[in-house]
Amino acid sequence: MVNSDLTLNSDELSCDVFIAGGGPVGLMLAIGLSGLGKKVVIAERFAPSSDNPDEVKNSFDGRVLALSKGSQVLLEKIGVWSKLKPHTTAIEHIHVSQKGYLGITTLHATEVDVDALGFSVQSNDLGRVLWSIASESENMTLLCPGSLESFTENESGVEVKVSLDSDGLKQIQTIKAQLVVGADGTQSKVREILQLPIEENSYDAFGVLAQIETEQHPQGWAYERFTQDGPVALLPMHDHFHKAVMVCSKEEVEAIKALNDADYINLFAEKMGERLGRFTKVSPRIVYPLKETYVPQMTKGRAVLMGNASHTQHPVAAQGLNLGIRDIEEFLNSVDSTDDLGDQAWLNNYANKRKPDHQKVMGLTDSLIQIFQHSSPMIGHLRGLGLMAMQAMPGVKRRFSKFAMRGNRA
Repeated sequence: MVNSDLTLNSDELSCDVFIAGGGPVGLMLAIGLSGLGKKVVIAERFAPSSDNPDEVKNSFDGRVLALSKGSQVLLEKIGVWSKLKPHTTAIEHIHVSQKGYLGITTLHATEVDVDALGFSVQSNDLGRVLWSIASESENMTLLCPGSLESFTENESGVEVKVSLDSDGLKQIQTIKAQLVVGADGTQSKVREILQLPIEENSYDAFGVLAQIETEQHPQGWAYERFTQDGPVALLPMHDHFHKAVMVCSKEEVEAIKALNDADYINLFAEKMGERLGRFTKVSPRIVYPLKETYVPQMTKGRAVLMGNASHTQHPVAAQGLNLGIRDIEEFLNSVDSTDDLGDQAWLNNYANKRKPDHQKVMGLTDSLIQIFQHSSPMIGHLRGLGLMAMQAMPGVKRRFSKFAMRGNRA
């Protein structure tokens, strides 16, 4: 049930898990825990959704997200996929190339015996589905608008203070829990309270996102093309529309932001090539800085960080949200092995299981950026040979496809 009634704070709330952040990771975790019979309280500062992406302040803006096949499996397990599926588009084929050099690789779902390598979904559709499911759960209390103020540990667990805001009036709600989960993004309040250090690596680049229309239907094809200025990509959506991604340098970003629709289409076409006929229409663009963040210690005391609160990546490998979903999956798979979700030894074991996947994905992301943006012509030809070699070696392609679908479990 959703609660923003300020009379709620007249009594303490008790739960197994308190989650800060009502974005994709926080809500998916809450839904999964609720399905296992755990009581959850989740606090989110901003309302679930808006029809105008420019007005959205939460995690569910106008972006299009790429869900891996492995993420779909988890969403099925927690009862989300049946409601989300009508809003998704299957990615059945992936075409990888580089501008100015020979060499391509194509990946196909049939090569790894699945119906799709992944799925694209608009984040605001994902948000509406997740909030709808969470709102109907008897094991969940949603505090929105609600902001985490503090939490302190005691002998019996954790005491959490949440600020409730309604019509400008603020009151404090107290929650008692076994565990605090920080799923509250890169600027995590939970991480701040825990005083955990964060490592940041700026790529001095920006991601430019838009929806773009082509003459031809995508037919399940996704395209990624590497250029020396950064990768560009197309993910299939409904009808003839695609998610269009362009990475540009900080020196270029202001000029690109100033382009009208026709000039932006021309620039994107010059970088990507007209893969599906002409580009005919483009939406307003969303621009955001690209950086990698990592919190080496993801748990402390009776608290744990998940999703972007623990790690963010460059979008080149489309693993950001999927890595967070694998955080959830490992956590849910381990819940039955403890009576106390805030037990330090249990949390440390969970963190140790997740660390190899985090490091592998972040290493892959950095390697792709360094290799494909190297300006040396010799490196460019070697990249082409590598793409052609992968295309000619089915076993290598299968391993790469499985990694893209399932991460460290491939």
